[in-house]
Amino acid sequence: MRAYLFLFLLLAGCANTHPKPGGSYLGLLAMTGITYHLFLDNQGPAPVLYGVTFKADPLPLDTIYFKGDSLHFRMKEYYSEYKGRFDAGANRIEGIWIGEDSLAHPLVFQAVMPDTVSGLHPRSSPGYTYQKPALMGDGIKTDTREAQKLSPAVMDSVIKHLVNGKYKDVHSLLVARNNELVVEEYFYRFNRDKVYNIQSATKNVVSALTGIALEKKELKSTQQTLCTSLPGYEKWACDEKHKNITLHQLLTMSTGIAWDEQTYDYGDERNTLVKAASDSDQFVHLFLLPREIKATPVFAYNSLNHILMNAVLRHATHMENKDELTTRLLQPLGIEKCYIDEPTPMGAIGDIGLRPRDMLKFGLLYANQGQWNGQQVVPAHWVAESIRPKIQPRPGLGYGYFWWTKDFEFKGKTVSSFFAWGYGGQYIFVVPALQLVVVMSGSHWGTDPVDQGIPIMEEILKAVEE
Repeated sequence: MRAYLFLFLLLAGCANTHPKPGGSYLGLLAMTGITYHLFLDNQGPAPVLYGVTFKADPLPLDTIYFKGDSLHFRMKEYYSEYKGRFDAGANRIEGIWIGEDSLAHPLVFQAVMPDTVSGLHPRSSPGYTYQKPALMGDGIKTDTREAQKLSPAVMDSVIKHLVNGKYKDVHSLLVARNNELVVEEYFYRFNRDKVYNIQSATKNVVSALTGIALEKKELKSTQQTLCTSLPGYEKWACDEKHKNITLHQLLTMSTGIAWDEQTYDYGDERNTLVKAASDSDQFVHLFLLPREIKATPVFAYNSLNHILMNAVLRHATHMENKDELTTRLLQPLGIEKCYIDEPTPMGAIGDIGLRPRDMLKFGLLYANQGQWNGQQVVPAHWVAESIRPKIQPRPGLGYGYFWWTKDFEFKGKTVSSFFAWGYGGQYIFVVPALQLVVVMSGSHWGTDPVDQGIPIMEEILKAVEE
């Protein structure tokens, strides 16, 4: 009997020498240019790993398991593997991630409460209490919803819809009326200091810079051609097929070049932009595609167009894009925290990143005909011209010079709006007749964000009182 008892205690002791972690853990994986946030949920029957850098997405692992006190997982698609060991005393998992770059990256998972993890849940509590936005000394004035005639009950309903999942992956919502910020809400544990890649809303910034360059006579007009505006590419831009492509066509997505980046998602190799990205010189790739000119211009959304326009501006202004952007827009608007893409191999920059309040500044700039704090930053006539619809991409939507336009129903009448739209749910809506500016940021990848942004705007408009 004593022998059996001794054996039982020995086996129990051996089992306890390799305790397995329970609960939730957050790991920060520092790679080149970005830190990935990984959330390990080990509360269920099997561990699950999520990427929560922007929102919670289960990672496509081929395998994940604990063996004793060791954690193993692997992603064949990205040639990546992790091996870590659980430290029971510190309640953390320490290990090494071997990435597709074949380099060893330290990755430590620390114990966390799930409700403290950015990107995992919209809010830790479904309840909502309104607070007037804070004055931050950034040039943005604030007020209450009631003072600016925005229905508290309707706006509370909008916030609840962002929290309960009716609208997915919205990280921030800012609403200004009569130049006063009255709603400033953040979700998924993000805050006002988060800098977002505004994706294709960058095009609207490039549109503003184009108007400034025209005012300074650095560009002649929107009718000048790429042939005369793109040094180094004359072989392609000035051939018979492309010699009459104008800046107007570039700004309105109507060059006639065969391009389709809206039928397929950006992870699909059939997407034209994905194909172009594999070439070292995407401009040459673009010029080698077929081109067809029709009597009525055809809209074909092309994410290379604003990079082409940046290349034109770089030549016309004799400034690097970063310097031009900083001196002509960021500094006048008092925008100090942002990021700017490194120049592409073609010399021009791609996207930029802004905080939501700085996105709001850009919207207020256009709501006030290009003025900010009494300074005319963007020419008023260019603001008016760039937001005037010139082509119809789809029923119910217009397009100006890199600006989308839409008419909304409002209390039995129609009000016009224009908006910047970036992939994933980055928006700047302006409704001039109502002195309304709305900003959203998010991570609504893989779907058409217009389908979500417009219904949110329709709900917000119901809150506006005349």
